[in-house]
Amino acid sequence: MAAFLSHDVVSAHGNLPRLVRELEAALTEGLHERVQVPLRVAVPSSSRQAAFVSMPVVSEQLGLYINKVATLFERAATDPLPTMNGVVAAFSTRTGELLALLDGAAVTELKCAAVSALVTDFCARTDARTLAVAGTGAQARQQVLSVLAVRPIREVRLWARNPARRGAFAAELRSSLGDAVHVVACASLDEAIRGADVIGTATSSKTPLGSFEGLSPSVHINCMGGHTVEAREVPLELLRTSTVIVEDLATALAEAGPVHAHAITLAQLVRRDSGSLRTSRTVFSSTGHAFLDVLTVAHVLRERELIHRTWRSTC
Repeated sequence: MAAFLSHDVVSAHGNLPRLVRELEAALTEGLHERVQVPLRVAVPSSSRQAAFVSMPVVSEQLGLYINKVATLFERAATDPLPTMNGVVAAFSTRTGELLALLDGAAVTELKCAAVSALVTDFCARTDARTLAVAGTGAQARQQVLSVLAVRPIREVRLWARNPARRGAFAAELRSSLGDAVHVVACASLDEAIRGADVIGTATSSKTPLGSFEGLSPSVHINCMGGHTVEAREVPLELLRTSTVIVEDLATALAEAGPVHAHAITLAQLVRRDSGSLRTSRTVFSSTGHAFLDVLTVAHVLRERELIHRTWRSTC
C-alpha cells in the first residue's frame, strides 16, 4: 500500500537549499518545456465562498504523474480551519503504480519557500539585511525561511491587521531564530516596509494592503497571496513600474491579468545576468504552476529514499 506522507514527514524530507538549486537546474535545462501541464480546474461552490481544485502534471523525465486536489474555503478570522485542504497523489509514469500520497499544504509550503528563495537570490541585493513580512500564516513563515536561506538578514519586521496574531508570530520567530536576527512587530505596514531590502506579502487580502510608498529603490518584493485579475495585495501601479517576475506567463496572464504581459518568467530569470535586477525594484507576482509541484514532489520522494537507503546501510 502506498505511503501517506503527512505534513511533518514532507517537511522533514524537504531540503530547502538543495531544492532551490534543483529548481534552478531544471529551469536552466528547460525541463519545464518537457512536462505536460493541463489547465487547472477550479469548480466553484454554489452555496458558499469556496472552490474545489484539481492540478495535474505529467513529467516523463522525472517519471511522475501527480495531481494536487484541494479545497479552498474563505475563513472568518475566528475559524481555526485552514483555507486550503489538499493532498497530492504521486504515480509512476513507468509502471502506473501509486507511489505516495503527500499532504498538499506541506508540498505547497515547501514549493513556495523554494521558488521565493530562488527568485530572491536572483533579484535581491546580495547585502540585503532587512526583511518585512505582511501576514502571519503558513506562507508568511515560508517567506522568512526562504529569504533567510539566501540572504544575510539581520532584522525581520512583521505586520498583520490582527495585533494578537502579529505578536504571537513575532514571539515564535524570536524563539526559533534566536539572537542572530532582530524581530520587530510593527504597528503599520508603512513602518514595516519603509526602507526594507526584501518584502514578502502573504495574506488573503483582495485589495492592496497599502500604498507601498517609501520603498527602497532596489527593494525586492515576493507577493504570495491569491492574485486574480480583480484582486491583489499590491497596487497596480507598483506592478506597472517594477520589473515583474512570474512562474509562467500564460498562467499569470490568464489568472492575474494583462499587467503581467511584460513579466519575466522563471526560465528567463535563471538565464539572465542578475546585476541590473539587484539594483532596481523587482516584484515576484506568484500565481503558481504545477511544474514546480512535480519538481517538489520528486525532491521529497528522492530525499526520503536517500534517507531510507542511508538508514538501511547502517543497520
